[in-house]
Amino acid sequence: MPNSFLTPLRRLAALTVVLQLAACAHISTPQLDPRFGNAVRLSMAQQVRYLASAGNRQPADGLDGPSAHAVMQRYRASFVEPNGQAPQPVQFMLGGGNGK
Repeated sequence: MPNSFLTPLRRLAALTVVLQLAACAHISTPQLDPRFGNAVRLSMAQQVRYLASAGNRQPADGLDGPSAHAVMQRYRASFVEPNGQAPQPVQFMLGGGNGK
């Protein structure tokens, strides 16, 4: 009795596996335009000011420790109370701009 139920179930499982493998068998690389990605490469190149700076291994000059610490304290405090001003209310204007 159990074999009569399991045999068709095994055949169905094998058929499912074979169909899934057949669906994956024909995957090809898409044929893209030869200029694909040029816009991204151009945009990235335009954002680099000094191309030779990538080879420069000297550290950049910056702020000394106490000055940098004061800058960061002011930066963090600006989020607590930004300029001591209350936020402006949001106003919506519906209709035309002629006031009617």
